[in-house]
Amino acid sequence: MKSALSSLDIAVIGGSITGCSAAAELARGGARVTLFERSGEELKDRGAGIGIPPSAVEAYVARDLIGADVPYFHAGSFVRRWRSLGEPELGHLAWAQPTTLRLLNWGMLYRNLRARVPDGVYRTGCRVTALEDEGDKVRVLLEDGASARFDLVVCADGYASLGRRTLFPEITTDYAGYVLWRGSLPEHHLKQSAPLESGIHAVGYEGGHGIFYFVPGPEGGTRVGERLVNWGMYLPVADLQSFMVDRAGRVHEGSLPPGAMALHAEADLKTGARDKLPAFYADIVAQSEDTYAYAICDCEIPAYRVGRICLAGDAGAFARPHTGTGALKGVTDAIALRNALEAAEEVDAALTVWSDAQTEANNRLVRFGRQLGNALVREIPDWSRMDAVAMERWFNGTVTIDTEVFAKE
Repeated sequence: MKSALSSLDIAVIGGSITGCSAAAELARGGARVTLFERSGEELKDRGAGIGIPPSAVEAYVARDLIGADVPYFHAGSFVRRWRSLGEPELGHLAWAQPTTLRLLNWGMLYRNLRARVPDGVYRTGCRVTALEDEGDKVRVLLEDGASARFDLVVCADGYASLGRRTLFPEITTDYAGYVLWRGSLPEHHLKQSAPLESGIHAVGYEGGHGIFYFVPGPEGGTRVGERLVNWGMYLPVADLQSFMVDRAGRVHEGSLPPGAMALHAEADLKTGARDKLPAFYADIVAQSEDTYAYAICDCEIPAYRVGRICLAGDAGAFARPHTGTGALKGVTDAIALRNALEAAEEVDAALTVWSDAQTEANNRLVRFGRQLGNALVREIPDWSRMDAVAMERWFNGTVTIDTEVFAKE
């Protein structure tokens, strides 16, 4: 049987983790692929971390999406704590929730995937401004006035996706009422590393929680002293527009990149962290520079394809980061698309099967993320009054949506 994939000219919009995964997978299946990345250079590392189950890492290695030597930090538990006057340094230990995760540096994962996109496929400085459905073809229009026709377009252009807006103009991403404020700190700034060796630390406080964990350093270092502490704090923000004003007075849409946050606003957040966190974690936040933030939003979608335009990763159903599945979801979408097209002779039938499966699975993740957001941010109880038995009973009674994808934070 001849694969439907091998006869296709495919455009991938977006050059991040999902886009690189799609380009690499589809090109290996025999398609002629062009990737359009709007930035003028390849993407840069913010020091962010990504948690991936070992089984997923092994699957990516088996498919040669990443190298077998990709560095990671092993997390064996979610350590859930709450500030306590009796334990000022680390706070009350409520629950060491067992888990098995490999914590990767975002930049290292991206560079592994980017290296597997064939030469000449990845085109920088190419902003796509419109998609025109022409039946069995799609016309891609670029900002410079150029255009090209493709048999299939895969939109991997993130939460503000042009593809999603084109297919479903009525769908909006809904603001959840809180933001994630993030940063990182080289390990050598810590007074002690031992507390974070156990895994991911989730530190609760009224109105949200913070997460703290090691990832490999920028050059892949995993030895003591070479790692980065990656952290984030979920904080309620009622007036999002005022929060998103940068140090030059400009209002940003949805996020403040590293180095953009107004200095007085960052200082106020760090002062607030002192009132929410035990001393060990507050010190990490206080020492971090060029912190950044983004609004927490989500949306479900009715389908992952209309005609020959497909969505992948956060361009499709967009889940809150509590699910821990952003990168995992995008790579999974790309692998599943290749598998569906390779297994079929007819393109549209393959796309329908793929779309139905991804729509059901990823909309479920969105609903799961909402439950986690309610449990861990909007309605978080005082963990200092709970032990492991009470915590597990509370968590299992609050978060009830069944999913096979890791989503504990």
